[in-house]
Amino acid sequence: MKPLGTPLDALEKGVRARIVFVAPRRADRMDRLACLGVLPGSEVLLLQRVPSVIIEAGETTLALDPEIAAEIFVKPLA
Repeated sequence: MKPLGTPLDALEKGVRARIVFVAPRRADRMDRLACLGVLPGSEVLLLQRVPSVIIEAGETTLALDPEIAAEIFVKPLA
């Protein structure tokens, strides 16, 4: 059985992926991420993993706490 997605923080640096789903532990995080363009169906590019996870989503570059990045599940694009 294949997993639906990989946690964002498990991707390799430089990998482009599509967000499959977001599973936040706190309800307010979903609204905040949605306002920043981090939604299912969006494409992101992982720029950095340590000490913060830095992604490019559209025209925006975001720094995420590793805890939040672990709640975002993606599917790498070929």
